Amino acid sequence: MKFVYEPKVQKASAFLYFNKGGVAQKIIHELKYNNQPELGELMGEWYGHELVKENWPIDMIIPVPLHRSKLVRRGFNQSDAIANGISKVTGWPVHPELVVRRRKTTSQTKKSKVERWKNMQSVYRLTETGAVSDQTILVVDDVLTTGATIGELVTALTQSGARSIYIVTLAAGT
Repeated sequence: MKFVYEPKVQKASAFLYFNKGGVAQKIIHELKYNNQPELGELMGEWYGHELVKENWPIDMIIPVPLHRSKLVRRGFNQSDAIANGISKVTGWPVHPELVVRRRKTTSQTKKSKVERWKNMQSVYRLTETGAVSDQTILVVDDVLTTGATIGELVTALTQSGARSIYIVTLAAGT
């Protein structure tokens, strides 16, 4: 498991398996690059039905934030769309405003594992001190590969006093 180093991470799960040229890659591409947030929300709803069966004690959902410039360019955050779909089914509240990406990073897609982790160091900041203190958080992202992006967010949430953290992604690769 990619997050074994962090004791506050209780579970990590993915809805789909990501492989090059596969269905998950096509869905993620449509969602992110063809302006289809409704696809992310639909996939989140489907995933939400699976998560209800898990009976996790979630207090709030935090989608992985985009940098402001990428959000403006794309028009939406794909992780927000997935999180909103999950929330529709589970009733867990989504709080995208609690974490911001404090600096712009370059794309992770062609980087090595080490480069990905270095690229993401100290990139997240909580907007409200104490907002996640003693809370069980569900972190939502679109794709998990090395775990660098989510790992940095988990660190920020842990340092801010989160009780425990669960991680879900629409797709995960190796």
